[in-house]
Amino acid sequence: MASPKEYLLEMRGIGKSFPGVRALDGVSLQIEAGKVHVICGENGAGKSTLMKIINSTYTADAGEILFRGKPVGRHTVFDTIRMGIAMIYQELNPVMEMTIAENIYLGREPKKRGFVNFNKLYRDTQVLLKRLDMPYDAHQKMKELSIAGHQQIEIAHAISMNASLIIMDEPTSAISEAEIEVLFRQICSLREQGVAIIYITHKMDELFRIADEITILRDGRLVESGPVENYDVTRVISRMVGREITDIFPKEADIPAGEVRLEVRHLTQHKRDGGRFRDVSFQIRAGEIVGFSGLVGAGRSEVMRAIFGLDPLSEGEILLDGQPVHIRHTADAVRVGIAMVSEDRKGYGLVLGRSVRDNISLANLGMFSRRGFVDDKQIDRATGEMIDLLKIKVAGQRAPVATLSGGNQQKVVLAKWLVGSVKVMILDEPTRGIDVGAKSEIHKLMCQFVRQGMAIIMISSELPEILGMSDRIIVMREGEISGELDRSEATQEKIMTLAMKGAERDAQG
Repeated sequence: MASPKEYLLEMRGIGKSFPGVRALDGVSLQIEAGKVHVICGENGAGKSTLMKIINSTYTADAGEILFRGKPVGRHTVFDTIRMGIAMIYQELNPVMEMTIAENIYLGREPKKRGFVNFNKLYRDTQVLLKRLDMPYDAHQKMKELSIAGHQQIEIAHAISMNASLIIMDEPTSAISEAEIEVLFRQICSLREQGVAIIYITHKMDELFRIADEITILRDGRLVESGPVENYDVTRVISRMVGREITDIFPKEADIPAGEVRLEVRHLTQHKRDGGRFRDVSFQIRAGEIVGFSGLVGAGRSEVMRAIFGLDPLSEGEILLDGQPVHIRHTADAVRVGIAMVSEDRKGYGLVLGRSVRDNISLANLGMFSRRGFVDDKQIDRATGEMIDLLKIKVAGQRAPVATLSGGNQQKVVLAKWLVGSVKVMILDEPTRGIDVGAKSEIHKLMCQFVRQGMAIIMISSELPEILGMSDRIIVMREGEISGELDRSEATQEKIMTLAMKGAERDAQG
């Protein structure tokens, strides 16, 4: 008779409720040492909640947890760390004014005679960074790094703890293809050392590259779990959403392009203002979706932030409907009809301490005011319409936006601009951290908006999304536009050739 399988982590019948929401309903999970276990599900399916129960951020209302075969009672984050469990969150919270070394070993600094041994701290960190093939200096401050850099340092932090179980929540959502390859090599190395990985992702190609086991959640319940060889993309998606999604990129080819809606001429940011781009010129017409592609650090987001008034613009001209506009602050952009959904929704898109209703209405209070008084009924009506339109999963309009899943928070950011009158919508990684079902919904909305005459600029690091949704594709590298492709001629190879052109030239030089 075969002996029962031993699990590193076992969760039995886990239940968790929040006000008005049943987040988890009797979910069970078994994790083996030396395996990569991928958790799939739409936003709001309960993935992150389940992970936060493992690391004690939340306490389960029902069920039990066993680690190495022993029951785990009420425990703290520090207890979790001592057990050998580390978690990398989708939303990062680095201490910006501290160095990379200080962030990695925060609370675990090496000591000498009761004081922090800074020589050892920085030496150990540099050795770790080199081992992980991360091109950083231990003395760099976190504020000098990009979001991708913050993600990598969080991974280094988890690995530095010698954990036997590492939870990764959307770890590739903000890093480049080259950085993803480095991460996957690290994951394979950890697996060979017997470390268990719980990996949450919405990217199907990643799932089938690294998974040993798959667990699918839907609406807080376990749908099914099994070895990766039992699945293909169609089965995973249909189990996640309860239906088949056959048209993730529903770009409508018959939408005619109208007059030039936005034109920028020779936009440049000098070194004193950041120096991230130079001599950028392009046009976008009403009814068009123009995709911006390029490697991380190519300058795409920085150009759009300057157009929207978030970052300084040193030189250049912006025209809307053929008329010059002067944008020094975001209020100037909003006033003329330009809106932007940032890739960093928590940093720039949401007021986390306020409700869903407040977040949707705050940017548009002028619309809801009459003679100095705010019309609450009008706000309620507009908020309800946005919740229905975008299918935002929320207990009610007054629920704190911080309690929503990442994908639903992104929908709230989109909703706050759609309430107003928008001529040009800039979407920076609009489906980052969003499941396939929500992606399809947002893509359909994009088509609906351009059919109504809006012009959309979409920045995306996912080439299938760029190819599937763009009428034209503008590729940037090293702060400049390196080329433009029509939808009919664009391929992944052509985009990557334009994105890498500068690097190849430098290598030859």
